[in-house]
Amino acid sequence: MKAVVYETYGDPHVLKVSEVPKPTIKPNEVLIRVNASGINPVDTYFRKGIREVESFPHIPHFDLGGEVIEIGVDVTDTQIGDRVWATNAKGASAEYVAISSAYVFPLPDNLTFKDGAALAMPFMTAYLSLFSRGQLKDNESVLIYGAAGAVGHAAVQMAKKAGAHVLATASNPEKALLAKQAGADQVILYKEEDLVAKVMELTDQNGVSLILDMSVSENLVKNLEMIAVTGRIITIGSPVNNTPPLLWRELNMKHASLIGVLLFTAPTEELRTAGKAISAGFANGSFATHIGNVFSYEEAATAHEALDSKQYDGRIILEHLN
Repeated sequence: MKAVVYETYGDPHVLKVSEVPKPTIKPNEVLIRVNASGINPVDTYFRKGIREVESFPHIPHFDLGGEVIEIGVDVTDTQIGDRVWATNAKGASAEYVAISSAYVFPLPDNLTFKDGAALAMPFMTAYLSLFSRGQLKDNESVLIYGAAGAVGHAAVQMAKKAGAHVLATASNPEKALLAKQAGADQVILYKEEDLVAKVMELTDQNGVSLILDMSVSENLVKNLEMIAVTGRIITIGSPVNNTPPLLWRELNMKHASLIGVLLFTAPTEELRTAGKAISAGFANGSFATHIGNVFSYEEAATAHEALDSKQYDGRIILEHLN
């Protein structure tokens, strides 16, 4: 089968399309014919060697939309011919992927395979952050950083649907419009306004109950000023500095929680709960995907360059024409 691979760490030009062995499935797995694969920032970290891969040649990516073509003998919840989406699908930029059926979810009929690849990691991360880890309740206030990005855009939709009062950040008016269209009640242009002052004004000086932060090292001081007493800060990412200082006194003064989230290590039952809710939300029209651009598998290097340079808002997708 064909797959996007790289044989050494490096810039996007290490990516190429090669012939690799077709996977075989275990009793609890399904074999998926991949129609589309989504690229996430974490994929670039692996490609650059910031995070190590298990071996070379390495097939990147974790998100897919495709069709089940084979099921293991122990699989009872998935059928051959099912249209599905999945994340945590190692090697998703290949023609075929073998994955545990526990991590595979139905792709509603109103969605394309590209939608399936686009929604996977962003909506799963957003759900885990808001509900599994953040325990968001009806009528609570939530601040979502980077609401025009893939995870932020998904989180705004989910939080609003859950009955929260949603504040969001954006760097310019165009991105602010995307956040508003997703359902944000107020969008703060953080390059033009004092973020802390604006959040406190909008919450009657009480602060927000929940913060979803995409870059903790840059924002932790502000977060601890804006978080309400007993509030929760979800640390989705910290790309600038993976070892920021712990502001222990400020955290304790707010009686607040600093909570980690990582899709790769989340308990299976949490992933199952999230995946079912996400599929149901898309099936009833509550959610929408956010696609920035679509490339062919042969254009994988160009797609990674676009992600590195933040050329597009929304997901970047590789489409495989079977």
